[in-house]
Amino acid sequence: MNDATRWWIAGAVLGLCLAFGILTGTRTDDAASMVHPRVQQSSEEAPNRVAAATGPDALRTQLEAAGFVDVPENVLMTLSTLEKVDDYPVYTMRYVGPYVRASELEMTSDAQGVAVGNDWACSLFAAVGDAAQATLGRNFDWEYSPLLVLFLEPEDGYRTVMSIDIAYLVEETLIGELDSAPAEDLLPLLSAPFLTFDGMNEKGVAIGMASVDYECGYPSDPGKRDVGDLRLMREVLETSATVDEALAFLESINPVSQGGPNTHYLVADRTSAALIEYHDGEMYVFRSSADEPWQLGTNFPVVRTDGAPLGHCWRYDQIEATLREQDGVLPAADAADLLQAVSTSMTRWSIVYDLAAVEMHLVIERDVGNTLTFSLSGDAE
Repeated sequence: MNDATRWWIAGAVLGLCLAFGILTGTRTDDAASMVHPRVQQSSEEAPNRVAAATGPDALRTQLEAAGFVDVPENVLMTLSTLEKVDDYPVYTMRYVGPYVRASELEMTSDAQGVAVGNDWACSLFAAVGDAAQATLGRNFDWEYSPLLVLFLEPEDGYRTVMSIDIAYLVEETLIGELDSAPAEDLLPLLSAPFLTFDGMNEKGVAIGMASVDYECGYPSDPGKRDVGDLRLMREVLETSATVDEALAFLESINPVSQGGPNTHYLVADRTSAALIEYHDGEMYVFRSSADEPWQLGTNFPVVRTDGAPLGHCWRYDQIEATLREQDGVLPAADAADLLQAVSTSMTRWSIVYDLAAVEMHLVIERDVGNTLTFSLSGDAE
């Protein structure tokens, strides 16, 4: 997928959000009350870690000089938390206060409509055979995909960490320099909460998506709320303490395409997991069980295999065989090994969500000697 495709998808996201009114949300207004993400580096030589040197007051001055007026205080506080933690690059940011679209600050987009490619190779699995070692693993396989690790602390929901491919939000020439970019170039990052790729909340619920190469047909019930098919993962994390609650939420909405390929989802807590797919306007759920305490997905719809998913994808087959051999028990280190075993030349990042420790272990481009760990433990129960 080329840059024009990403800009088209980003434009489609904003257009759908405006059309369906799905970009509302609240956050705590006190930045000091937020739990700062704990970041650990496994390599001996950690990359240069650069926090944005610009504070809220200086950001306001820059934005006013660029023609923006009455910029909300929470926007300034949010952008001032941007930090570069890896030279790939990987950034972190903590969202403060209500979500604000960049378009609400009169930002423009050069989005162009082009066809979406289909060279996906993402892999998802959840191993829930032991609640004390439960994990959800995912490989994100795509073109070059710079990463934002975003921390959210809802006023009426669960603290969450999410990954976002910021190539959908930021011009290519700025991606490696956001920590020193002018304030107005940071404003598109405000739309990051609406482009969830995967994530985990403080209750140990994690969710991720993978593309499926067919028009699956989302439900369209006029009595239900429409929610973007990426944004819905954030809402799951903010509202769900269990897989059952996540499924109840998904049953209550209509997923709406945000301009990209159709997807299916894997959601897990410490004791159960479910693959969620859509087909001909219906939602289908494939649950883990006591006999098979795991679930998985790659890039084909299980719903169309007549109950025989093996043989459609080598990555699916290898993951399933490993989960079966291990009785659904894969501690974080073993989950990371499995992700490496099914990685491809297109693997941009690999994430293991440790659902018991509520930690996110991130590897960039299969560099297993350089693992970034982010923790949500704080005061989580």
